[in-house]
Amino acid sequence: MATIKYLLQSKGENAQIYLRLSLGREKATNKDDKPKFISYKQKTGFTINSKGWSDATGLPIPKKDDTTIQNLTADLRTLTKYVLDELNKSSSKGIEVNSRWLKETISKCFDRVELTELEYLNNYGEFFLKQLKYKGSNNKIGVSRSTEKKYTTIVKKINSFSTYKKTKYKIVDVDLKFRNEFIKYLSEHDKLMDNTIGRYLKVVKTICLDAQKNDYETNKQLKHFQGFTVKAPKIVLSFDELEQIKRKELVNNMHEIARDWLIIGCYTGQRVSDLMRMNSSFIDRIHNFDFIVLEQIKTGKIVQIPVHNEVKQILDKRNGEFPPLFNHSMESNNVLFNRYLKQLCKIAEIENIVEGNYFDELKGRTITGLTEKHNLISSHICRRSFATNFYSDRKYPTPLLMNITAHSTEKMFLEYIGKKPIDYGLQLAGIWSTEALKEKKEPNLTVVKDAANSN
Repeated sequence: MATIKYLLQSKGENAQIYLRLSLGREKATNKDDKPKFISYKQKTGFTINSKGWSDATGLPIPKKDDTTIQNLTADLRTLTKYVLDELNKSSSKGIEVNSRWLKETISKCFDRVELTELEYLNNYGEFFLKQLKYKGSNNKIGVSRSTEKKYTTIVKKINSFSTYKKTKYKIVDVDLKFRNEFIKYLSEHDKLMDNTIGRYLKVVKTICLDAQKNDYETNKQLKHFQGFTVKAPKIVLSFDELEQIKRKELVNNMHEIARDWLIIGCYTGQRVSDLMRMNSSFIDRIHNFDFIVLEQIKTGKIVQIPVHNEVKQILDKRNGEFPPLFNHSMESNNVLFNRYLKQLCKIAEIENIVEGNYFDELKGRTITGLTEKHNLISSHICRRSFATNFYSDRKYPTPLLMNITAHSTEKMFLEYIGKKPIDYGLQLAGIWSTEALKEKKEPNLTVVKDAANSN
């Protein structure tokens, strides 16, 4: 049972009065552990001459004709009742009770302060965005432009949701009910894909955890507030399909440029943010071999990619230069690249029916279903096709490919290309089968007698 006691920590005419809230003993996680006693202490904002204080009662010593002491005693009793009432409310709502909670509750009791602006989710979201330039990652300060854009988009979604619900949410309001309503809004109102919704939830939690680190109150249910990832179909272009695209005669120069970038992408394995930065200055001659050397924007890792013959043919055709960009704005360039890729693959008749995520014009949203493959082509197919196509060839060990894609672990690499545990078994079975055939000895036949020359 929670108890409240007032105490002084100093002597003098203006000694501060402290409130100590005791919540009892915490349950031990292991039977051998000693349960911890939970208590929080904060200043009440009241002072008193320490000579007029009773340590026994934890209250001022009564003085019949002293209205100041009488009013102080009444205020402390009022504060006791208010804190206990707020404690019951917070416990029922799953709100975490801590030192900050106690400090704010004491202030609210006497209307001393209002909620700070950063205690509201949308305001803290804006604050969070401003702090991104100071956050450290990949041994550098700040985040990438794409990461900043991602967080900005999601903060805007939070603000739109708040406007739609006509509610200004506090950080402490982010609970499982908030999660369900946010999912419903993103799905039914904004018509977003499940994977996108799951990613947005993760960022909402990230923002709340950042607020928690800065001593802002969060909901107890936040630890159960989870995002999610739905495994999407992985679309690749096989070597045969790339040959089919290469052989197709084109009349549009934009399609020609898109095809060259597609081939380069499928033989370098880089994200579009790195692919479209490539130019002749990226090529280094190392031990009589040509390499494309770059520092990946997302990971900060330096990769050295041998120039494949398919890439060399394109560079030779363009006098040693990479293809031109579609637009000077990288964002617009990527949009145009995706558009021309779909058109290119349609012209090249990449039209077998496969499952994937595509935009349904009738429903006005992206859905998962069966469609012609050219509808599913985007710039990311370059990187995934590289990893998948070369992994399937036993000549290329996985660590060599990971050195190009810059995946940190083999598990991440295999998940990226969609390989299952059985693929390991099948690969090993094939190797053992080949070895067994090699070990079989041919029958040793010896000529005992040459019948033709027996006479």
